[in-house]
Amino acid sequence: MQEDREVLHNCFEQLANINTDITSAVYAGLNARMPAANQHMDYMDDRMKGRMLDQVYKLLLGEVDRDYLAFETRMHKGYGADTALYRGLLCAVKEAVSDALGERWSADDDSAWDRSIERIVSDIAQLEASS
Repeated sequence: MQEDREVLHNCFEQLANINTDITSAVYAGLNARMPAANQHMDYMDDRMKGRMLDQVYKLLLGEVDRDYLAFETRMHKGYGADTALYRGLLCAVKEAVSDALGERWSADDDSAWDRSIERIVSDIAQLEASS
């Protein structure tokens, strides 16, 4: 798990080094992957979308504890968010990072991202089941 976080951290560092903002690509990817998600995002301005992605990045990097994740999961349930939507968003982030890094993206990166996404989605599913 720690190794996966280090791989993800390295990917984000590479994005920073090439001065790439993936925000638009993430939301375009989410909309393409899950058009129904657009109804949840229509009311959000760019600042709110950026803030949400900041929280997603922290989640991916292991900077969010389970209590905070439980709070966010409960809060977003009221907006209609479910495990499929979380998975769609996380996969859209992975795809945007992969596309932005191009040839810098490796099979190890791909595997670490997949494991991280599965771990997070599993945690969210457990939290949903217990609420």
